[in-house]
Amino acid sequence: MCSIWGYYRHLFRRHLLSGRMLSVLVLTALTMDAFLVGLRSYCYDTGARVSQWGFALLWTNKYVVLSFLLIYVYAVSNFPLDRVRERYSIARMGIARWAVAQGLYLVSFGWLYTVLLVVLQNLLLCGVMEWSGSWGKGWGALSDISAAVGVDIYIKAPYRILANYAPLEANFLVFIIMGLLLGMLGGLVFWLNLYSRAAGAAAGSFMIFLGVAAVRMKRLLPYSPANWIQLEYHYSMLEPGQPKPGYIVAILLLLTFFGLVMARRRVERTQENNSPAKKPW
Repeated sequence: MCSIWGYYRHLFRRHLLSGRMLSVLVLTALTMDAFLVGLRSYCYDTGARVSQWGFALLWTNKYVVLSFLLIYVYAVSNFPLDRVRERYSIARMGIARWAVAQGLYLVSFGWLYTVLLVVLQNLLLCGVMEWSGSWGKGWGALSDISAAVGVDIYIKAPYRILANYAPLEANFLVFIIMGLLLGMLGGLVFWLNLYSRAAGAAAGSFMIFLGVAAVRMKRLLPYSPANWIQLEYHYSMLEPGQPKPGYIVAILLLLTFFGLVMARRRVERTQENNSPAKKPW
């Protein structure tokens, strides 16, 4: 019988080396460059240099959040894999193990995509970057709106973040939340795609666009995971209705677990296990 780990490694090679992943890589790189080109131009023109801690600040722009999360949903929207082409693997390991392996892969792929975003940002800013133990003068200058007048800079450095977070703390927190968020989105897409190929991508996209609405309707923030990677919407004394990091991490873990459990329950009710399913998938 084929093991979950063996099939997981097979998925890792097959998915990452696919044409879909090549298009995702190119689209991610081009999108990242489009958002950072204004910042690079500003640094070249003024001689300013930014520190390596910009990942936590990348997500202050709602369109950055929207773009990269939608790209991720596209990247995982082909899961679960086609059962007809996977019938040999299903026969060897059973459909429940087959589903578990894919769910675990999607969770780990979320972390891999997070690492890709960090690497791409640093590569695209390496010409204007300096290594520092603090936020540095470059990000400090960008916290002043008047410093970038007339320049199209999508990535800003809100003073609220610079003043309340140490750079290592901010980047670690955003990295953890991003990895958990992408894993949760992958599990959601996987589960709902078991009912309809369009359902998972539609639900994931709805959750992402809900974040755009939550920017204006702050009462939606505790229910909008897409906003949780934006540090300026975390809990503060002035706005007690905002979610706290502990709440964010706990809810993302619970939602991920729920999605994977429901996906397994769904596949266990299919014809491969000799039990009727209401609807084929």
